[in-house]
Amino acid sequence: MSEAGADRRGAGGTVFLRFLARPEAPALIFLVVLVAAFTLANERFLQVGNLESILTSVAVLGVIALAVNQVILCGEIDISTGSMLGLCAVTSGAVATSAGGLFLPLLAGVAVGALAGAVNGLLVTLGRIPSIIVTLGMLYALRGVILLVTGGTWITGIPNDTRVLGTGRVLGLGYPVIVLLLLFVVMEIVSRHSTWGRNVFAVGGNRRAARFAGLPIDRVRFLAFVLVGVFVGIASVVYLGRAGSVQTNTGAGLELQVVAAVVIGGTSISGGRGSSLAALTGAVLIGVILNGLVLLGVPGIWQDAVLGGLILLAVTTDVVRRRLVGDRA
Repeated sequence: MSEAGADRRGAGGTVFLRFLARPEAPALIFLVVLVAAFTLANERFLQVGNLESILTSVAVLGVIALAVNQVILCGEIDISTGSMLGLCAVTSGAVATSAGGLFLPLLAGVAVGALAGAVNGLLVTLGRIPSIIVTLGMLYALRGVILLVTGGTWITGIPNDTRVLGTGRVLGLGYPVIVLLLLFVVMEIVSRHSTWGRNVFAVGGNRRAARFAGLPIDRVRFLAFVLVGVFVGIASVVYLGRAGSVQTNTGAGLELQVVAAVVIGGTSISGGRGSSLAALTGAVLIGVILNGLVLLGVPGIWQDAVLGGLILLAVTTDVVRRRLVGDRA
């Protein structure tokens, strides 16, 4: 074999190893395998309409996962997002039914979400309370607030101009997908080209070293929790547009799917390693799994079990990836 041929093979191997070193690599590989498997099992899976339906169905999950990804990168966790989404949706729905329009309901949802996120952040940073405890308490507290505010009744009659983020389309693409992709681009830019974005990785990777380097650790973590609230507020209006009403159990259980999306996408649960693409990939992976199971006619009672098993399988591939790249990731 010539030196040129060897160089090309060596370069190809290097590129492959670099790809495997990416945190989202196992999830992307698993996603491709699943898409191929579901396509072979049901030819309708790869239709454009079905693929857009998958992206639309995971828009709310994906938007929240992009923000929770930053919290986990900081070495913290937020499991209050399900109840936070419910409260933001209730607030946006109440404003929509009284004032109409899109701006005021969106502003109200974002404001309530940012406030809830700020409370989480303050308790974690100033109160020195573990984030798992803080957000678990907030999970139940916010659900109680929803019941108190609504009296257990639904909010219905959402006007069409408020529902545009959930039902509107431009150039054949639904607004939920556009919102998800735009926020993904924003988070990519923030992570790569802002001081705060870089500090997130430093704080999550080695907090002691970050402290010695003089980084504003508490401010970085606080802003991450506030960001979650802001993104949940945006997601709540998307949800409101798609559902057209708000139930008292809106968002129940969503927090676990959000954390699962971030982790199976490739972001380390211990912090310091991951990417926005990992969060997006994880959300799409969950959507593909659920959509494929529906097309295959898998009974609903089995879907959670199958989803859980596939998630575990996706996570274990990270061990193989680490061994292949010599644990350099």
